[in-house]
Parts: sequence; structure tokens; C-alpha cells
Amino acid sequence: MIKKLILCAAMAVVAGCGREQPSTYEVPKTEQPAAPEPNMGGSAADNQAIIEAHAAMMESVQQSGFEAELPEGWTEKGASGMRMASYAIDGTAIDFYLISLSMGDVPSNVNRWRGQVGLDAASPEEIAADLKTFEVDGHTVNYAEIYNEAGGQGIIAAIIDLSPNYWYFTAKGAVEELKANEGDIRSFVKSITFKGHNH
Repeated sequence: MIKKLILCAAMAVVAGCGREQPSTYEVPKTEQPAAPEPNMGGSAADNQAIIEAHAAMMESVQQSGFEAELPEGWTEKGASGMRMASYAIDGTAIDFYLISLSMGDVPSNVNRWRGQVGLDAASPEEIAADLKTFEVDGHTVNYAEIYNEAGGQGIIAAIIDLSPNYWYFTAKGAVEELKANEGDIRSFVKSITFKGHNH
């Protein structure tokens, strides 16, 4: 009888341990420490300003969405970072994307793009002579084609006046590829219709 009781007690201890083991050291997800805020390298005030500016931009995107006709061979890649949208063009390395800024000075932007492809700055008169201007869904578009034939790189950009902000559709890549796809890029921009924006 005593042996039988000892055996039962031992079995109870083993069974009890077996029941406790699966839940040991489990930490509920709600008790896990929160991930730290990203460090953007500036002061707390500067970082907060960046966060607020980005939030305002995203709110503007939600309020001022758009639709456009994608040319054949194009794929929408979605938003990323400051890019509200980006697109891949089959058979090319063209980087085509949309951002929103609060400044829309055309000569300054064109000369910035010229510098990016290795060209000297142009005068406002020269820029105006090369610039194409048209309307998209009731908004003015300044459309620039910038090619450095010697360097092989270029930029096609459309600045759309959505005051107080401006939308920049920018295509960067090899001159040959840009010229071959310029018609589709322009057609895409011209097909844009805006949703929720006050005309």
C-alpha cells in the first residue's frame, strides 16, 4: 500500500510539471516593449516638423487623389517614403515617380534638374522657350524635357499646379529610353483626373 501511494504521488508530480511547462515564460504581445521612434538625425523639433510635414502631405494625397490611364507595359509600384506613387516601365531603367512640394518655381527646378544630368544652368528665357505648357483637368502643367546628349542622361518632368502644393511627376534615366517613352509619359500626365480637389 505504501509503495502504491508513493508511486501515485510521483506520478502526480510528473503530471503537474507536464501541465505547467507549455505556458512557462510566455510574454503577451501587449506587454512587449514598443519600438523606438525612428531617429532622423536632427533635433527633436526638426524631426517633429518633418513628421508633421509628411503627415500633411499624406492627408493632401488622400484628399486629392487622382486617376490616370497606364500605358501598355507600365506597372504601378505604389507609394514609398516621400513618393506618392511610382511606376516601372517595361524594358527600361527609367525611374518615374510623383512627389508633392509646396514650391513650384519652374526656372529653379529646371536648373536643378539640369545640374543633376550634368548641364549648365539656363536663363529663364531659355527655359521658357523649351517649356511646354498645357492644362490637365483644369490645372496648369509645366512640362520639361531635359537631355544631356553627351552624358547620356536626361529628365522629363511635369509640374502640376495644385496650389498651395505642386505635384511633380519626374522620369529620370537614359536619354535614349526617355525619348522612346516620352509620348507615353506625356499621354499619362494628360490623362490625369483629380478626385476631391477643389478646382
